[in-house]
Amino acid sequence: MINLTLTDQTLTIPAKTRVADLAESMNLKQIVGCILNGKVHDLNYLLKKSGSFEWIHEDSAIGKLMKERTLTFLLIVAVKQLFQTDVRVQHTLASGLYITLNDRSSISQIDASAIQKQMMKMILEDVPIHRHVVLKEEAVEHFEKLKRYDLAKLLSQRTSLTSSIYSCEGVDDYFYGVMATHANMVGSFTLIPYQKGLWLSFQTEFKDQPKLFHVFERFEQRGQNIGITNIADLNEAIAKGKLKQLIELNEQRVEDDLNQIAANIHQNKACKVVLVAGPSSAGKTTFSKRLAENLSKLGHNPMTLSMDDFFKNRVDSPRLPDGSYDYENIECLDLKLFNQTMNDLLQHKAVQIPVYEFAKGEKIWPNPPVTLHDEDILIIEGIHALNPRSSEMIAEHQKIRIYINALTHLNYDEHNRIPTSDYRLIRRMIRDHQFRGRSVCVTIEGWHKVRDGEDQYIYPYQEEADIVFNTSMDYELPVLKTKLMPLLNEVSIEDAQYIEVNRIRKLLAYIAEGDPDLVPNYSILKEFLGGSIYQ
Repeated sequence: MINLTLTDQTLTIPAKTRVADLAESMNLKQIVGCILNGKVHDLNYLLKKSGSFEWIHEDSAIGKLMKERTLTFLLIVAVKQLFQTDVRVQHTLASGLYITLNDRSSISQIDASAIQKQMMKMILEDVPIHRHVVLKEEAVEHFEKLKRYDLAKLLSQRTSLTSSIYSCEGVDDYFYGVMATHANMVGSFTLIPYQKGLWLSFQTEFKDQPKLFHVFERFEQRGQNIGITNIADLNEAIAKGKLKQLIELNEQRVEDDLNQIAANIHQNKACKVVLVAGPSSAGKTTFSKRLAENLSKLGHNPMTLSMDDFFKNRVDSPRLPDGSYDYENIECLDLKLFNQTMNDLLQHKAVQIPVYEFAKGEKIWPNPPVTLHDEDILIIEGIHALNPRSSEMIAEHQKIRIYINALTHLNYDEHNRIPTSDYRLIRRMIRDHQFRGRSVCVTIEGWHKVRDGEDQYIYPYQEEADIVFNTSMDYELPVLKTKLMPLLNEVSIEDAQYIEVNRIRKLLAYIAEGDPDLVPNYSILKEFLGGSIYQ
């Protein structure tokens, strides 16, 4: 017998009880797996050890990832069955995935409907998804025979001795996380043709994001041009001593894009205000300061302001239902003061700019008044900069809106994406540890609130931007890994955030390490690594 310790009870059950059988005996619904002693398991797992135990519900963060992997696998299987070809999971788009079919320049509505019908057939028949654990060398050989060279190359670079192979309807694949055990756990989904491929999502409504899509497509093409299309390519480049060259290539791309943006602003004679918005850890601060430098070279006198300095005093800030402060809410900003200040500046009035002291949660006024002159340009950065309420007193023709984010094109392999939010979480964990005295667990604990705030206050306005700028670097995960892994390894299995810590640690385990000292001190990435000339 073994003992499973839940939050509110202890279960004593026979050893080797299947997770699905335990859930059924307790009449539990919508369960897709469990967590035992800090490890995620599917419903077919045989419980052999005592320890802390937690159910994984389908609507939890882990459950949603399991369902997304499974849904993707069903699409891969359906395409194999119908068209005898493979797919490529390109990137996220509009709360879904953008996926293309190999050797297909377009997908018709008829083909999309056929794929969806085939997937629904598997769901209605509740086809099983089997997991087999084999030696790493066996997995590499197996996927090489299947011509999955991208996957075989990455698995060969792992230090692990074994690998899991998932099988469904005679199709084998590898996924970087636990899957559902049966197709019907996926539930309903949407599949429609979009551009040259398909949009796959659990959402029912598709909201087109052409500007973001264009950026992803540009960087997909760029990755192909430089030979870095997935993590295996990146690892191989580092192994060949090409990291310094890759860093230089990325930083030159950033500088070229900044030059182009500055030139566009310079040519717009009516522009007096540049609004820079983006989610947490996108790199807004360094981007804004570097843009100011580039505008200075063109004869402008930029004034850079942070919307954070216009926060209300903490005691006046809105709260969440649990009583904690809702720092992502636009109501945290003193919008009346901000808009009046911007209006006065544009009318060439002398105004005093506040400074927000985060430690005290209060605005202070230590600086003398400033005046905006004819040749000056205001650069305003903040997560709410694209929200119309934050600049409602500024005439439209005077504004240029810029949205920035870490929009990576790099994935593990052809079928497995790396979420852009993981890039930002990794950046934020390092930054919070170095500059804000927060542990990785504290950062992770508050991350869901940050993400919820982004969904509500940032992403609805991203397509309103005049310019979209990508701050992701091909080389950043190897460099960030060197800084972050020691912090992740300190987290105890008893910690409430261990599961998420372990997920990030496993993500980074596939990636070679890179030397942070090779990153130049003007890089956007230095905002998180430390040593930036702009801090």
